[in-house]
Amino acid sequence: MSSILNSIGNFFLKYKLKQLTRKRGCYNLDSAKTIGVVFNATNQQNYEIARSFIKYLMAGDIKVEGLGFVNSTEVLDFYSYQTGVSFFSKKNLNWYKKPKHQTVEDFIAKEFDILLDITVEDDFPTKYIVSLSKAKFKVGRLIEKADYMDFMIDISKNNKSIYLIEQINHYLSLINKKQ
Repeated sequence: MSSILNSIGNFFLKYKLKQLTRKRGCYNLDSAKTIGVVFNATNQQNYEIARSFIKYLMAGDIKVEGLGFVNSTEVLDFYSYQTGVSFFSKKNLNWYKKPKHQTVEDFIAKEFDILLDITVEDDFPTKYIVSLSKAKFKVGRLIEKADYMDFMIDISKNNKSIYLIEQINHYLSLINKKQ
């Protein structure tokens, strides 16, 4: 049943992707004024890593907004609500796992300079958000057939979110760097 729902979700997503128009650009951490961060917040360790990363980005005088997916029906107690970070859970998904929450729709509609997908798990809700985002430069891990991404990083040797974040920092400090 799960594979059938994934197929249905991907069918609808492909249809919506054909309608998507967005301005594309190439930004680094110095040139970006706005950054969106999508992450899986199901366990406390992932949440803490994402929270620290968002604080680090905010310290660089960048407007940052985070969106965390909690793969359970409730947002758990360990989430301390940080300014600029929102959450959605399984109860905010429709029958084929499409997010149906106003916070998610607002996030997708924002034209961030950079959208950072720091999820290392394959889950449809975050794929949906990243795919349809109007962000100008989408960055994340290497995913097969993810033509909706602009820059992907191979983390197959170390499939941890902390490693992905280190690689994102490294590569985004090199892109468009003035000599």
